[in-house]
Order: sequence, then structure tokens, then C-alpha cells
Amino acid sequence: MGRKSNFWTYLFLLAAGIALICMHTKVELLSWVIMFIGAMFAIPGLIGVISGIIRSSRSERVDGMSVTSSLGSLIIGVILIVWPTPFVGVFVYILAAILIIGGLCQIWALATGYRPYKMPFGLYILPVLIIITGVVIICSSLKEIQEVFTLMAGIAMVATAANGLFIYLTAYNAVKRSNNRGDITDNSL
Repeated sequence: MGRKSNFWTYLFLLAAGIALICMHTKVELLSWVIMFIGAMFAIPGLIGVISGIIRSSRSERVDGMSVTSSLGSLIIGVILIVWPTPFVGVFVYILAAILIIGGLCQIWALATGYRPYKMPFGLYILPVLIIITGVVIICSSLKEIQEVFTLMAGIAMVATAANGLFIYLTAYNAVKRSNNRGDITDNSL
């Protein structure tokens, strides 16, 4: 993935984090998110099953594996829509793991991704805090964490996005300064 797409990823992450912060008082927010994910499984599954039925009624060749996977997707989607509560905990832990992975990726990008340029040490602080936030979420009980999860995740997403944008802008300015001096000709940022 190119660095410009990382820029857009961080902008979308910033928007998602702001949305979570704004809606953190909504009690059923996580259940609605799970139902939305269920719809994202059910709709393509339903389309695949209907497509398979239409093809079989026209005596066309029907791919059994495709219909089976569509049916599985439909079943999983319906279960997530009808019964979202048991999946909220799984969702919380998955997002906590994503926070940890995101922090590790930012540290890796700072350490290796921008090698010819020296990045300020302060850019390493937020990824470490994001990793700590993910570990705290994973180590907390689900009843405790559900109340503040959306706020913590929203703040962590905004912090990750802001730090990623700072990294991008710092690297962009370093490349620009190097190109002006004639040191390096790679301007892939």
C-alpha cells in the first residue's frame, strides 16, 4: 500500500474516531454496529443465493461452492442481525487487537519505513499509548469495558490518525527538503 493511500486511511480513521467519540453515550451503539456488520454479510449472501436459484431455474450451470458460501454468508448475517448481543464482546476484543496492531505498525513505519529520514522521537509516544490502550481493553472485563469502550476506541482512533498524519507530513517535508537540496530523488510520498 502506498503512502498516499495511508494518508486517506488515516483521514477515514480520524472520521470514524470522531464519530465514536460523538456517539459514546449511546448504550446500544455496539449492538447496532454488529447488526450493520450482519447486514454486510446478509446482503451479498442473499444476492448470491437468489442468483443461484435464478440460474438453476434457467437450466444454467450453477456453481455449488458459490451458492454454499452465499448461503453461509446469509446465515451468518441473519444471526448477527437477529442476535447481536453475544458478538459485542468478540467485536470489542477484535477492535482492541486492531488498536495494538495499528500501534505496532506505526512504530514499524517510523523505525523502518522512513529510513533515510530521521523522525522525531515524540512520534513514537502515541503508538505506544495506543498499544497500551489495546492491552487495557483486552485485559478488562467486558462489563466494565463496554461502558467506556466507544470513548476509549474513539480517542485511540483519533490519536492514531493524528499521529499517522503527523508522520506522513513529517516524511513529506523531509522528502521535500531533500529534493530541494538534491540529496535524494525518490519522491514517492
